[in-house]
Amino acid sequence: MPLFRGSDDLERRLTRRFVGDPGSGCQILDPRTGRSWPAAIRNLSATGISLLVGRQFEASELLSIELYHAGRCFSRKYLVQVRHSDICCPDDTWLHGCCFARPLREEELQALL
Repeated sequence: MPLFRGSDDLERRLTRRFVGDPGSGCQILDPRTGRSWPAAIRNLSATGISLLVGRQFEASELLSIELYHAGRCFSRKYLVQVRHSDICCPDDTWLHGCCFARPLREEELQALL
């Protein structure tokens, strides 16, 4: 197996990814315990989101997240499934690639961009 993926392997997504607006944010919610973890949005699309979090979640794990944009009075909860997680050096943050259980509608996506 090669050490680095080739450029052909890097982009296999079916939908275009966007960088979120600086006013956009995310919380990962645990409805069983009431605990939450802040997450930074690396990028998102109608079908998926890439999150930076201070802890690891396992591949295939279901997460409840709240996406928000304070300046646009936008706040909604979504169910996502973790597709992969990797440690991001140098700050030991975990990068999680997730897919939405239901694709975002155009107006939901635009509220975060």
